[in-house]
Amino acid sequence: MLLTKAYAKINLGLNVINKDTQDAYHNLDMVIAPIELHDRIEIELLPNGFDTLITSDDHELPTDETNIVSKVEKALRAKCNYKENFRIHIHKKIPIGAGLGGGSADGAAVLIALNKLLKLKLSIEELCEIGKKVGSDIPFCIYNQTARVQGKGEILTTIKNKKRYAVLLLFPKKGLSTKDTYLKYDEVGTTSNADIEGIIEALQKDDLSLLTKSMGNQLEDAAKNLYPELANIKKEMLESGLDNVVMTGSGSALFSISSDYKKLKKINMILLEKGYKVILTETK
Repeated sequence: MLLTKAYAKINLGLNVINKDTQDAYHNLDMVIAPIELHDRIEIELLPNGFDTLITSDDHELPTDETNIVSKVEKALRAKCNYKENFRIHIHKKIPIGAGLGGGSADGAAVLIALNKLLKLKLSIEELCEIGKKVGSDIPFCIYNQTARVQGKGEILTTIKNKKRYAVLLLFPKKGLSTKDTYLKYDEVGTTSNADIEGIIEALQKDDLSLLTKSMGNQLEDAAKNLYPELANIKKEMLESGLDNVVMTGSGSALFSISSDYKKLKKINMILLEKGYKVILTETK
């Protein structure tokens, strides 16, 4: 049996550049950072006669052919033509529909693990080529480093961040579908903007003030339109003493980032007492 970890991500900045008229997908400009929150995945080789099986301890996660792990495994098999089959079990810790890239992280981790287990000797670039056909965040998750990500996720420029930061994540009761958020964005547009260059400079210089000023997510207005309570939750987080609060990905999770772990730990307890689901973690 092979054990591996699939790390979640946060979007420190997300700008929508345009919508591709040919495939209807949006071109983006983002800064994404991996965080320590992760799913654990077990991969077990099955005897001959058994088909590959996806299982999970989270009943909300589909384990049929719609699961991203099933899709990447089939794509890898089509490329490499191996005969082995597996039981792939996902211990889910990354909430579904939160904008934390949990599905993409699982897919990336399985691609890397099967490449190693089967001695396929595919390069990172080849794994990314397979992954990007299944999910736009998979190439980032394969590299698992803070990066500027452009286009539809295929253009990555890694960023050397000076230090790790504490991250406080809050998960609203309602998750959001990526498709629904982008459809709503096309309808309502945005009033926010991320300063991508400012975020990169802040990470390289460990300038939290500049980072706070530069972070943003142009999908937030669309998410709040779909889930109005999100605006109230964000307001309450800021009123609890957090210096910054931004939505990650297409929502609905909100996060705050700080170099003061003790401060976030204190606010984490306050939000827990108010009944919110929160997790204190850190950037990788």
